[in-house]
Amino acid sequence: MMNKPIDAVARLREALPPEFSAQYNTIESLRTKFIRTDRETVLAQEMNLLVNNAVQCRDPDLPPSLDNRVEGRGLALFGPTGVGKTTSLKDYFKNHAVFAGYRDPASPSPLLWISAPSPCTLIQLGRRILIKSGYPLERELPAHRLFELVGQRLNAMGKIVLCIEEFQHVVHNVPIKDQETVADTLKNLMEIERITLILSGVETLVPFLALDPQLDRRMSKVPFPRLTPQDLDLVADMVHAYVEEADLQIAYSDNDALFARLTHASLHALGLSIENTIAAIAFCKQKGDATLTKDHFASVYAAKTGKAAPENPFLADRWHEIVCKTAVNEAEPAGPPLATERGKDRR
Repeated sequence: MMNKPIDAVARLREALPPEFSAQYNTIESLRTKFIRTDRETVLAQEMNLLVNNAVQCRDPDLPPSLDNRVEGRGLALFGPTGVGKTTSLKDYFKNHAVFAGYRDPASPSPLLWISAPSPCTLIQLGRRILIKSGYPLERELPAHRLFELVGQRLNAMGKIVLCIEEFQHVVHNVPIKDQETVADTLKNLMEIERITLILSGVETLVPFLALDPQLDRRMSKVPFPRLTPQDLDLVADMVHAYVEEADLQIAYSDNDALFARLTHASLHALGLSIENTIAAIAFCKQKGDATLTKDHFASVYAAKTGKAAPENPFLADRWHEIVCKTAVNEAEPAGPPLATERGKDRR
């Protein structure tokens, strides 16, 4: 009889001092917190239309069933890295009764969720879908055969909605002819197998879809753009909500431009702004401080980027001229964002 494998994470957490455990519990709570904005309302409206189409009967004289449904349609959610596309999709599915348990492919949920690996060929995508569905792949198969199996497998499992995040990995640096093959494959899934398709990725999704007018007209598009100066109140509300959740205070002055600096350092992406806020709160808690300040954000930024004070947007006087970067994106220098009345008066 084999011994049960040691759970290294459980052992490590048990070994932590009590004060560390309390900090991690707080941070875990923050990571599950979700700030809804107008864009989630738009996404929910389009998703509801998509779900409504997925259950329409091909023959209204017959009862609804897997065999009696119309062709699938699709939705493309696109925007820069870090704006929060995946988090918003997961929030929608988590709070929709029909999709409960979608993380487990064996659940009754009609949704199968996968993330495209990087890089990803059409064959790799087909294999990833089948493996996630629990299908035993015993030999190499060509792409067209893999996707025949994908359609059959999804329908057999009652998975009539397929969500693929990071879809840009399938079409980046791929010749146009191969992109057209990908487009044809997606059309077949929707037309022949009647699968509802949700694609999430960066802005290059849009020109890819435009390669095929038939695919393009079947896909509704929901953009998640970067933050603008008009969104500083939203960022301020987000920071205050997380600070309150962490049972901290926050302090800043009129000249700090804290929310504008945070937005710039986060590449004008709401998701990255939230990540950086949680990281600053974690550092504040680690130090035993009761009040979150701009210096906590500066320390976290320095640790993540290795940048000295003159290149740290939380410390530099001309912070708006600093080009902030991640592995895939960078924020172009711009003039100082407009202050908001709400942001100026907060302490």
